[in-house]
Amino acid sequence: MASGVKLPPASYFNAQGRGFPDIAALGSAVLIYDGIIEKVGGTSCSCPIVAGIISLLNDYVIAKTGKPLGFLNPLIYQMAAAQPTAFTDITVGDNVCTEGGCSAACKGFYTAKGWDPVTGWGTPVYTEMLAYIQKTFNI
Repeated sequence: MASGVKLPPASYFNAQGRGFPDIAALGSAVLIYDGIIEKVGGTSCSCPIVAGIISLLNDYVIAKTGKPLGFLNPLIYQMAAAQPTAFTDITVGDNVCTEGGCSAACKGFYTAKGWDPVTGWGTPVYTEMLAYIQKTFNI
């Protein structure tokens, strides 16, 4: 929130609360097959993408240690600080207009270098995340 980018009106967010999201993934024009190929969007697309990556990492850790990764939020923030290449930092874009019929009255957040309220730390990079986990857990 202190990145210097323009913020929406204070009524749009709780400045005393925790910022989110932690990370992001593609959530627009994702192709699915449901009898026909069609484009869909939203968290219904991005959440399964992130869940798949985390599942691969968790499976790896369980196979090596017998224990799951556990609560991920601290790990994500440690990883972002120690190995920023674990995430593709999204620095262009916003969530000002997320629906059809957008107008000048629409307000929202803008991306910025590092963590931002549109994409968090960015999109996960599986190979870099795995390398960090291997190094951190010595596996």
